[in-house]
Amino acid sequence: MKKIIYTTSLLFFVLTGSVKAQEYLSFYNLKDYVIQTQNVSPVFLPKYKITFGTPINLGLDINSGIKLNDLLVESGNKTKWDFDSLNSVAEDKNILSTDIALNLFTLGIKTKKGSISFFANAKANLTWQISKDFTNILATGFNNNFSLSNERMGLMAYSEIGIGYTRKFLKDKLAIGIRLKSLSGIANGEIANNAQFSLDIDPTSSHWTFKSANSTVNTAGLADTDNISFLGKNKGFGMDLGFSYQLNEKLTLELAINDMGSIEWTENVKNYNINDTTGAVFTGVDLQAGGDILDEVESTIGNVLGTTETSKNYKTKIGTKTFLSAKYKLSEKNILQVTYFSNNNPYIDVKPSYALGYNRALNKSTYGVTLGSRGFGANFALQLGFLQLYAAVDDISNISGKIEETTASNARLGLNFLFGYRGKGKVIKDESEVLAEKEAEKLEKENKKIEKAAKKEARKLKKENKKKEKALKKAAKQKLKESKKAVSKQ
Repeated sequence: MKKIIYTTSLLFFVLTGSVKAQEYLSFYNLKDYVIQTQNVSPVFLPKYKITFGTPINLGLDINSGIKLNDLLVESGNKTKWDFDSLNSVAEDKNILSTDIALNLFTLGIKTKKGSISFFANAKANLTWQISKDFTNILATGFNNNFSLSNERMGLMAYSEIGIGYTRKFLKDKLAIGIRLKSLSGIANGEIANNAQFSLDIDPTSSHWTFKSANSTVNTAGLADTDNISFLGKNKGFGMDLGFSYQLNEKLTLELAINDMGSIEWTENVKNYNINDTTGAVFTGVDLQAGGDILDEVESTIGNVLGTTETSKNYKTKIGTKTFLSAKYKLSEKNILQVTYFSNNNPYIDVKPSYALGYNRALNKSTYGVTLGSRGFGANFALQLGFLQLYAAVDDISNISGKIEETTASNARLGLNFLFGYRGKGKVIKDESEVLAEKEAEKLEKENKKIEKAAKKEARKLKKENKKKEKALKKAAKQKLKESKKAVSKQ
């Protein structure tokens, strides 16, 4: 029974593993066209007055450094488990993880200077780092010394309900977005940080010497799966922040910091502990005692090590993710973008990822490609009446590849309802047309300056003429006055 459990668990992790962070870099490049991109950057603004996201919006990232055919091998006409094959390809550290994001509800409302959004998401992620010693145990059993000091594991499922607000400043050059999220933990399981467990086998006496430190597995919601709740008592708070700044007409810089927060696990909590020891010795069992040998071995080892089960609350971080990008407008319709992604995973160290992307920006639709750490990706967002369809993948090659040889798969897709396009009737012009319009505007400004200067000069001349006319009238009056005086004297 235990072998079946180990085998099933390992198969699940191999099928849903990842050696890199959950990225969604191609999806990130859909930006303002798709309301769900606010899940990766809250600064993105919807193009429509009202956007309603249906529950048919899913993100899935499954990836593994170990291929399925490293574990399942053909033997004649049958396929069998081969842990020796798995052990032969395993490295010192093997990182396996997965990420699932389901957008249950989204309502986006565009304002004059930004947007307001309301949303509900369900998320699940798994991270497991196993060592070469662990795969060696699967292949050979407890026949050799081992030290499990690099094992890391974290499984988390939770829901989030929140509100987002984005606003533009500085003549629309600066945009700031924030999303506040109420978190509800559904289920969790994790190996405590710095957990260590080792076994030394004496080849002469066959005695086993165990060493253990901080060997604890915390779980919540797993011991009683019948009472799992979408909005349970495991509460937390999360926040996303986003910034963008337009340096000039061509270049815009963007920064997003997502999933800052944690969950306090208080409901249905179980802690499984092995007492700290620097040398507990297992000398064997009495084979003449009768009963089940495996149960006897398990009981004896348990007595030697000392195990306890408690129900202490604990807290876990949800894992901050950061996007940093630079967007360059080749023209009004052609966008080039460079993106950096970092995942601050609470359990393992993950290398950052990079991608270069290009998108063709139309009025109501967009499509593009990316070249990143996972390979060649693609994306599109298409409007059909009041419906919007979108999809994005980071590696197209995995779509057509054989499942047993696949090491990665990443996709985001969904369906939205759109109402009130802000740019309706507006035509996006080619670069030559834009330059011609700018030149015409420049000439118009110069003509206005000349006209203004001419009017000013005319006013000046008119003023001078009035002064001359006034002086002439004054001189004429003076002469007339003098003439009258001369006549009166005569």
